[in-house]
Amino acid sequence: MKHLFAFSLFLISTLANAQTVCDSLDFVSIKYSPFTDSIIIVDVENNNPNEIFSYPGFVLLNENGDTLAKESVFYFGIGEESVHSLDVRAGVHDPIDNFTGTLKLYSGFYETFECEWDLDQSLCANAPCDSLVIGFQNWGGALVLGSFAWSVLDSSGTVIESGVLDMTVNEQYWFHGLCLEPGEYSYNLYALGEPSGGGPTMTVSSSTVYAAPTISMPFDWFSGNVMEVPFYMHCVSSESPNSISETEAERPFIHQTDGQVSLQSRTAMLQIDVISADGKLIGTFSPNTNRFSLTRNFQ
Repeated sequence: MKHLFAFSLFLISTLANAQTVCDSLDFVSIKYSPFTDSIIIVDVENNNPNEIFSYPGFVLLNENGDTLAKESVFYFGIGEESVHSLDVRAGVHDPIDNFTGTLKLYSGFYETFECEWDLDQSLCANAPCDSLVIGFQNWGGALVLGSFAWSVLDSSGTVIESGVLDMTVNEQYWFHGLCLEPGEYSYNLYALGEPSGGGPTMTVSSSTVYAAPTISMPFDWFSGNVMEVPFYMHCVSSESPNSISETEAERPFIHQTDGQVSLQSRTAMLQIDVISADGKLIGTFSPNTNRFSLTRNFQ
């Protein structure tokens, strides 16, 4: 059976790793989102207020030069601390495996290369536990008032932690941090009084930093609220990573050397799209064969 393949080839010259302006950047972490393996999170701190790296974009490439993840430009610049979400390309990397490759930073909507970092590490949860922040927030409308009982349970139904929180006129946001190992959890919340209105919302996030990975669920005053929390489940089992489909797993082998890119597949490749670092389609080929080569400067 023939398959249609597409791959992103970043036609970027190898640049010297002159870490002058980038010396001010410190990585808090780089790893998969706690809730899905289709996103990789780069949490970075900028210690130089005079260098904001306007309209930054991060790209993560493995040791073969294949793009594992790329950021859609979201920020105006990198401030004191910012969280960057990179969309993962399916089928390139199993989260359980150690990652070896390079993280590159561009600015100006990928027009200017800034710097790069060599990586050799796990992109999964920290050991023996990682940060999880449960929250209860008012997302609009009237005030949310009253007391609420909360608990966090593991997959066996055992209570990990529990307590009571109060929502007052001056306190409309509540957060509580835990450190948990990867697994399936549930966040439970119940009102201990009459409804007061507002936009009560249950949240679970990796941290309280703006744009940190978050899942949420509206709170129902009249029923039990149980929010299922898959926490780094993609770091527990590689049987079915969320972002790796059966079709994508059959992508061709890609090899780059001496300015040439060679592809080899078990089945005929009907179409190959070449995409630049800024997301533009710069070439389409229809080899209809299982072997194909092109030079990096084919334009």
